[in-house]
Amino acid sequence: MVITSKSALTISLPAQSTKREQFAAEELKKYLKMLCGVEAEISQTAGELTIAVGGPERNAVTAKYITEAEFDALVPGPEGIFIKDYGTCLVVAGSSKNENERERGTIYAAYELLERFAGCSFATYMNPEVPGGEYVPKAEKLDFTGIYYVKAKHDVEVRGAIVQNSVHGVRENFTLARTFWDWLGKNRFNHIYTWNRVYEHFKENGLLEETEKRGFILEVGHHDSIDTMLPQRGNQYFPEHYYETHPEYYRLNEDGTRFEMVDNWGQMVLCSRNEEMIGQLAQNMISWLDQNPLVKVYNWCDKDGMAPQCCCEKCKPYTKSQNSQYMLNRLAEKIKDKHPDVKLSSLAYVDSWEPPEGVDEMASNRMVCEAVWHSTGLRKTGKPDGSCLAGTLYEDNLLAWKEKYNIPVFYYDYFMGVYPGRQRIVPMADEIQAMYRRFMEKGIVGSETQIEVFNLWNNLLNFYTFGRTGYDTELSLEDNIQKLCRIFGKGAPYVAENLRYFEEVLDGQCEIMTAGVYFMRHVDKARVYANYDKALAAAEGDSAARNNIRMIRMAFRYSDLETREEYAMDEKGFKALKHYDIPERGELLYMRDHFDSFVSHGGFGIAVPVEGEPALFTPDNWYEMDK
Repeated sequence: MVITSKSALTISLPAQSTKREQFAAEELKKYLKMLCGVEAEISQTAGELTIAVGGPERNAVTAKYITEAEFDALVPGPEGIFIKDYGTCLVVAGSSKNENERERGTIYAAYELLERFAGCSFATYMNPEVPGGEYVPKAEKLDFTGIYYVKAKHDVEVRGAIVQNSVHGVRENFTLARTFWDWLGKNRFNHIYTWNRVYEHFKENGLLEETEKRGFILEVGHHDSIDTMLPQRGNQYFPEHYYETHPEYYRLNEDGTRFEMVDNWGQMVLCSRNEEMIGQLAQNMISWLDQNPLVKVYNWCDKDGMAPQCCCEKCKPYTKSQNSQYMLNRLAEKIKDKHPDVKLSSLAYVDSWEPPEGVDEMASNRMVCEAVWHSTGLRKTGKPDGSCLAGTLYEDNLLAWKEKYNIPVFYYDYFMGVYPGRQRIVPMADEIQAMYRRFMEKGIVGSETQIEVFNLWNNLLNFYTFGRTGYDTELSLEDNIQKLCRIFGKGAPYVAENLRYFEEVLDGQCEIMTAGVYFMRHVDKARVYANYDKALAAAEGDSAARNNIRMIRMAFRYSDLETREEYAMDEKGFKALKHYDIPERGELLYMRDHFDSFVSHGGFGIAVPVEGEPALFTPDNWYEMDK
């Protein structure tokens, strides 16, 4: 099939199309017009030239070219992709028969067509007021003659974005929020993991609708789980003040009082073997899930910190972890009766990190997510063979959960660093390939990473590689670099050279918390800046590419300036933004005031978490965006 601006092109949808299939068709229509100017019609019938969206069990047009049995044998899924040219019909489809799959494969097939066969790159986004972000080439014609691409299924099941911006004092109604959701779907993230209170904002700002039409699996709860499901002072779902009506639901203290939560931090321990409490908790969770049908994983996670266990007669003979797992198993069994397609996930974290002795079985609808943050510290990072995770206590512990209970297990990781690391560059993309292949070997279902709308540029290659390689582990780091760097136009070779070099500098020397400092103190800055200079010059005349080069350099520049002071590793909360007494302080503040998204609801998708009144700085070519 050859498409030009004059082609009579129909994008054919199934008669009973889903929101995901409709979205895939709309995306194809939009990008094909951008590519070659064609005006496609979306219909349920075939035309002179047709792109059929959806497999043969979904779309009657597709069924004329391939049977359902043939299709299912090629693309069993989950999230399988099928693209084939049949002359006057191009089939763009994905698997759709697996639990909670929601036609994500069909959406991926649409993007695969645009990237693999039309040369697009969806590697990043930009402030909508200036050119930049994605790369969509212009062509007089698109020649899809004879193309054929099949990927039977995803390689790694869970590729999750941990999104928690509004909880941490960052506004949830970003102007870039929908753009961020768009980026996540295009780059093969399939889980959204967030706090309850952030999830409630999704209903107000339109992100719940964006979640549904992209088929994301929602995992909700996190540090809000207990406050939401058994609130001491009531909330919008459960108005009862349980601390007043049932203080016995909460931990019995040594002095005979019951635990009362007075702020938002610290563990909130329940009286975990109180059967009445478990019954009430199950009733509340079932009611909440009834009202929130898009949520297919509920995550039970205590707040940060540690606290003593309940010392009542029933709880005291056991460890806190034993009590917690008893409660969660009872809870999961009750939820399964009413919501058999919902999983109850729990975070293996701090003093609940290891599988407890004396708990030999776990409900079949349970999942365990292990934070790579042990009481002794975070995992190290940067080894291209994956050995910062493979064979370490972190892997051993996660596999112990899997082998003991035969349930899905996955990681809670930090490909943006951690918040006290202040969004510094931490190059760790080269280890992702090995990590994901190890996941497949060991039966680990995947990983989730903290990531926000405001920090995409800070660790762009990490985030891009995370979703792409998780979906397709045959991709090499070089594959990902080449596709990502299309956005830099003729400056791509110089940016790619920097990205490769960054990965060499960080090679497992230290843990994630301090890796950004280590990297900036060992990288050859003159070499890096020289390459960015060459890239900008090479991209002369290409406004979008030049602006993208400016942004990726700015992430490096921020990390450079932020680490110039001599100070011990600052482990204060990230909200305690730092003052800087360096000659370039004005430049840092200029970045913050003109580009940052961390403390605003706009910006460019880069985090510059510094504070102070604006200081004298005259912007140069690196801060004057092309129009």
